[in-house]
Amino acid sequence: MFSVIFTRILLAYTFCTIRMVMKNKIVLTLLVLTTWTTAASARDMWIGIEPFVLKSITDSRQRVFEYKDIIKGSKETYFRVEEKETYKISHFIHHNFQRCGGYRVLHNKPEVEVKLMDKKALVRSTFGEYDFQKLINPDYSINQASLVESWLPQVSRQYTNSVITHLTSYRTRFYKSEEGVAALKWIGSEWERLTASRNDMKVDYFYYQTHDQPSVILTIEGSDPVLKDEVIVIGGHGDSINDTEHSAAVAAPGADDNAAGIAILSDLTRIIVEQNYKPKHTIQIIAYAAEEVGIQGSYDLARVYRDKQTKVIGVLQLDGVNYKGSPDYDFALISDFTNNDQNLFLASLIDTYLKLPWTWDQCNYGCSDHAAWNYYGFRASFPAEALIKEENPYIHSVEDTFDKSNFDSVHAVKFTKLAIAYLLELDQ
Repeated sequence: MFSVIFTRILLAYTFCTIRMVMKNKIVLTLLVLTTWTTAASARDMWIGIEPFVLKSITDSRQRVFEYKDIIKGSKETYFRVEEKETYKISHFIHHNFQRCGGYRVLHNKPEVEVKLMDKKALVRSTFGEYDFQKLINPDYSINQASLVESWLPQVSRQYTNSVITHLTSYRTRFYKSEEGVAALKWIGSEWERLTASRNDMKVDYFYYQTHDQPSVILTIEGSDPVLKDEVIVIGGHGDSINDTEHSAAVAAPGADDNAAGIAILSDLTRIIVEQNYKPKHTIQIIAYAAEEVGIQGSYDLARVYRDKQTKVIGVLQLDGVNYKGSPDYDFALISDFTNNDQNLFLASLIDTYLKLPWTWDQCNYGCSDHAAWNYYGFRASFPAEALIKEENPYIHSVEDTFDKSNFDSVHAVKFTKLAIAYLLELDQ
């Protein structure tokens, strides 16, 4: 919540019905608040909403959010809103899809975004001028069996459990809460502790203009003089949220979503150090801020990589990994807003090293941090803990606690092993 003081304010409330006829002829009715003032609100922002999410809002026949202006594009619709309205959109997405994302905060004027989006096909990662995937050709051959198999037994449920336990001791990790800032700082300090013996590893913080919670970036410098300019990214978000109220006032332990994902990243870091592994490529392990509110943290971060034309070989997203909701499958590889070639690589890694059942699934919109990387033209994949319809029913609530997984990371460590195989096979 926020307040803005205007020196001169003239408010004219215009209540009107905006009819946006969708393919199924359902009408979206929203309340439009028109405000005239000598200075625009500092908290006004333009957001882009994906077609699937907008259609779901339309079909709900609810007044989900209020907006001040609208521009329609061929692949997204853009709304000028107050920041508080984004919380309402997040609530709708969390409540209806048990996922995050679905909209993004714009950094360009919406008229520019319309032109850029017309050149893109988001789901298939074909990005025209943004397609940095064309800069490199990853080697998806699988030939590191002896190395991978020697690492797999090093995975520690005990250490993974300890990280989940610590992160859920924060009442909330909401991105605008003091505890949310402290939790991400703790992740950074833990990674610094794990890597203290290495001079080729460092922890940095990526800060934002709109909130104090930083993303945490652990960089392991590549040892090959040529390949070190190419980056492998493995990440997951560190914040949490309670869908009943998007604020610091309510508890959001976020055990599965996503303390477990951060625990995997931490255990992977521990193993890299203990095995004294010196990668050829540069490795970055990232704990993203502000994923639960429109995956803002990773959108801002991936945009920086785009602007710098960083050669990212691939991105692996670990989000919600410790609840085995699908009795028939251990992994559900999300096939939309991801890269198909890398997804097939992950499938081969599962078949080769884990030998566990997996299947394909779709979110139908950009539902986690992988979508931000995908949007900016990088290869990204998202292996989920279960089919979307069978995933953890307790996420985004006070009940997302470690006891729902019997205080153990039995399911999560499968993802640690997948991350090990991904890292070692891609770093050839």
